[in-house]
Amino acid sequence: MLVLRRKKGETVVIGGSILVRVLEVEGDRVKLGFVAPPEVVIVREELPRSLPSVQPEATQPPTEHLSPSPEDLSDTHQP
Repeated sequence: MLVLRRKKGETVVIGGSILVRVLEVEGDRVKLGFVAPPEVVIVREELPRSLPSVQPEATQPPTEHLSPSPEDLSDTHQP
């Protein structure tokens, strides 16, 4: 396991195409933003374990995917 320390606004790049940015830190909670290709499925670890019969199509990305740019992960961006 690789362990990194990041501050608010800092980004980690995984495999050259996945960006993970620390958007906010409050106490013991961290808000992360992800930018990844549409074929990469990102779910919380506990989600698949809490759903014993997860259908494969339920974990697939939608066919109409709008990939946000790295700028969309800015902590000043408001949806």
